[in-house]
Amino acid sequence: MRPGEGWIGRLFDLDVHIDARVPSRRELTVELRFAPRAVASVGADHVDLFAPVWTPGSYLVREYSRHHGRVTAVGADGTTRRCAKVAKNRVRVEFQPGDDVLVVRWTVYAHELSVRTADLTDAHAYWNHACLLLWPVGGEGLRARVQVAFPADWQIATAAAQRPAVAGNDAGGLAVFEPRELAAIVDAPILIGRNRRIDWTIRGVLHSVVLDGLAGIEPRPTLAADIEAIVEQAAAVFGGDLPYARYLFLCLFAEEGHGGLEHAESTTLLTGRAAFASDKGYREFLSLAAHELFHAWNVKRLRPVEFWQYDYERENYTDFLWLIEGWTAYYDDLLCLRAGLFTRAQYLEAMAKNVETMLGAPGRRKLSLRESSHDAWIRLYRPDENTRNSSQNYYGNGAVAAMCLDLHIRLATDGSCCLDDVLRRLWATTFARGRGYTRSDVDAALAEVAGPAAIRQLAELVDDRLDPPLAELLASFGLALQRRDTDRVMLGVQFASGSLVVASVTAGTPADEAGLHPGDEVLAVAGLRASASSWQDLWSAVAKAEANVEVLIARRGVVQQVRVRPVPSQGSIALEVRATTTADERRRLAAWLPERPEKR
Repeated sequence: MRPGEGWIGRLFDLDVHIDARVPSRRELTVELRFAPRAVASVGADHVDLFAPVWTPGSYLVREYSRHHGRVTAVGADGTTRRCAKVAKNRVRVEFQPGDDVLVVRWTVYAHELSVRTADLTDAHAYWNHACLLLWPVGGEGLRARVQVAFPADWQIATAAAQRPAVAGNDAGGLAVFEPRELAAIVDAPILIGRNRRIDWTIRGVLHSVVLDGLAGIEPRPTLAADIEAIVEQAAAVFGGDLPYARYLFLCLFAEEGHGGLEHAESTTLLTGRAAFASDKGYREFLSLAAHELFHAWNVKRLRPVEFWQYDYERENYTDFLWLIEGWTAYYDDLLCLRAGLFTRAQYLEAMAKNVETMLGAPGRRKLSLRESSHDAWIRLYRPDENTRNSSQNYYGNGAVAAMCLDLHIRLATDGSCCLDDVLRRLWATTFARGRGYTRSDVDAALAEVAGPAAIRQLAELVDDRLDPPLAELLASFGLALQRRDTDRVMLGVQFASGSLVVASVTAGTPADEAGLHPGDEVLAVAGLRASASSWQDLWSAVAKAEANVEVLIARRGVVQQVRVRPVPSQGSIALEVRATTTADERRRLAAWLPERPEKR
């Protein structure tokens, strides 16, 4: 596990060894070996190493170094060199004039099962390298060979290019990966364990699904075929080519959780263990897989100029998360529909939920999608009791905005073009020419496809309050936006799970007008004792629209009474095909949402 003599400067610059052979400790041991004089930013007698503080695709500073153990170092003579913290995520390692090699070691506590962190148990090891590594400051372009040691009966899965297999022994297996720069290493997470793997080719490109944590639950027999159909539809959006040499779906199944993280040649998906057991759960899994796969084009390659190179030590701001995530959230279910995995009704049900959430959150009138993108670091990823009143979610709301823009384009071009054409144009004029895009590039692609009016439509959707003419747009495609359950009355609070403690109050609702605050505990309504289990029935029984009702609360230990005047609920949203439609409306709808029989 040691590089040969004379390795510095000829084959690679750094040598990283990650040891996962002792799962019981829940710690990974990491070793970094390098020649200090080979690092451009080296000082006269020291070199500074940094730990990334965030992971691309997850826009929150997470301070990964908090899980790092003490850093130690030895010089060429095998004696200890001084290491000292100089910042929250930086360590200064001193060396002596004769040190042609430094060996730096540390441990990483690995007991968080998420798509961006590290988890080591007796069943598996998973990690995203951003939470593990220390790297020379200013040396992001240095190449490192990565070696991974793991238990003998485990198998390793990653999109990183592996050198010829290194024979394991009783102490465990060893994998050695081709030297790569920091960005490429961070972009290739590793999953090791007793996993189930499915391999197949699509257009001559190897695709793999690695299933971890199913605990005896069988995957759907159509899994590979279903994902292949999604891949084909995603490729069609961008002209038909696959942008990667291979692709790997790393699937983590756990008791709970749902999410994904995109990479250039792989993705990590986390979902509930029972996802394959129900049709609804399986559709959610396929939608998640489609979302992260679409990112192989949209953000891993086609990306804004400010993301062309990442700074791993601080926030990387962009105004484009409405495009990066919002447009991807629009396409994930749409790809499943085009692939024949969702019916039209199932797609409309999913989109109706996005519309309902958008209409019920007043933050869309306070902060635009563009501004909310920029503030993701302090808002979406750090939500509080007032987030839904002060900002908006660029995933779901961005998907609604993308749908509206798509429909505008289809109407403006009489169905000859759609949002697919904008993405293809943007790809051809930016990423294909080796650069990131700007807002002017997006506007130019829109104008090329649908004329100058499309630029104004985009600005109305993302630069100001999000209040699109949904009913009018949908009507042009034979759809009606229906409100259901409007006979109920609304209070306007969300309670903390399992309690009647107010977690948030929606601005402009009866609760807000009555002065209810987050943290208040509801004790009684109309003189009747309330509990978490009885709340819904009790509220429905005593609350009437436009009639005052007394609510007894405890606020910071003081019992008091407030008067609430309920109003009719906004109801749930349904998108439905109208009973009577014109031939043009049916034609537009069929082109947008083709009604195909399900593949199962």
